[in-house]
Amino acid sequence: MFKAILIDDEPNARATLRQEIDLHCPEIQIISEAGSVAEGVAVLQRQPAIDLLFLDIQLTDGSGFDILEQVDYQVFKTIFTTAYSDYALKAIKFQPLDYLLKPIDAEELREAVNKALQTQQASFNQQMRQFIQQYKVATATPERIALATADGIHLFSTKSIIRLASEGNYTTVYFENGKKLLLAKTLKDMEESLAMHSFERIHKSHLVNLDHVQSYVNRFGGEVVMSDGSELPVAQRKKSTLLHRLGSI
Repeated sequence: MFKAILIDDEPNARATLRQEIDLHCPEIQIISEAGSVAEGVAVLQRQPAIDLLFLDIQLTDGSGFDILEQVDYQVFKTIFTTAYSDYALKAIKFQPLDYLLKPIDAEELREAVNKALQTQQASFNQQMRQFIQQYKVATATPERIALATADGIHLFSTKSIIRLASEGNYTTVYFENGKKLLLAKTLKDMEESLAMHSFERIHKSHLVNLDHVQSYVNRFGGEVVMSDGSELPVAQRKKSTLLHRLGSI
């Protein structure tokens, strides 16, 4: 049997994951659980001899990375769990590490567990070190962005950008001083460039700066009101992520 610990701030989420593990990963024995950063650190320090850690990225008193910084993460494998796409997931994409999106899919759980158990600890540790370094760099990204136009390259504070709108293969950037800038880049390109800043894609045509969202209203399927007075639609599949991020500001 392989020993594992679950860390998630939602009791129902822990119960669901435990049930899925019991059903689909019978070789895994859950020996302990925790619901916060403080509890997680204490549990890992008491139970150091484990094989797997299922770690929620977003916790009520911090993040899963706060736990990893306080324990020796090089003696077990970590599988991240989360309900939302955020900075961490964007950083994980650069490394061959696994994460599970809630609700947990049984097949993805089985694949993640198999991959973790089959990976040599030394190899996993190297991946984790690279990932944590990438994450720290990503979350410390300067609050400026270089935007190229026909007449040259211009530097702007990301905080001055209210929103971006798709214009086919072009993107219009709207600033808080009322100015607009047309870029020869798609909205997807700009979403990737601004991934580590406070921006969220709310619709196929709209990328918004969360710092400039004034309100969310339940009309026409969901809309946000921006600081420039614009009212933008929110795609149904984007609603839960947006509301979560707005709630955490």
